[in-house]
Amino acid sequence: MSLRIFVEGNDDKNFIVKLLNDLKIYKEIDILDNINFNNYIEVMGSKSKLLDNNHTKYKRVSEKIGFEIKKALFIFDCDFKEDDKNCNGMKNSKKCFDKLIKELDWKIEIDVYIFDKNLDYFLVETINKKECYEHFDKLVECLDVEKLKPNKKPIANLYRDLYPYPQFDFKDDRFQPLKDKLIDLFKGIS
Repeated sequence: MSLRIFVEGNDDKNFIVKLLNDLKIYKEIDILDNINFNNYIEVMGSKSKLLDNNHTKYKRVSEKIGFEIKKALFIFDCDFKEDDKNCNGMKNSKKCFDKLIKELDWKIEIDVYIFDKNLDYFLVETINKKECYEHFDKLVECLDVEKLKPNKKPIANLYRDLYPYPQFDFKDDRFQPLKDKLIDLFKGIS
């Protein structure tokens, strides 16, 4: 049995692969040692493309639904309501996702995890050392980052560059809902 995880971009994919490897190391998912998690993840390009049932990747994947692919998990940000592009904010994100699933009409097990904010905000908030986060938070204010770019991607990227390992404390309780969905997704996969 196989599965697919659908994400917005490469940063999301890299984050999910790290989280899956952490789950594998701590034996929270039972999977072969030589598994390449990249093979299970589809990068759609953006949130609007992920929520577009006419995306060419969905047409390719749809050919495998049911006989090769038996499970799917969609992971994306709810983004900022004020940027409203029809599918921003939690309520609109859920509505757009429900529409996508109805239009795809896949007869397999499908789940979704929608970050209640931008992924970069979530990641910066889960940095291992609280005092370190406070410094980054001050840096955001000092550099007026939110006026230049209304998310914490620049700060999250800076943190990743400066502290490549360990980046995030996957034992933080805030990761648990997503970890639970990933653990469930990989049950029965060999």
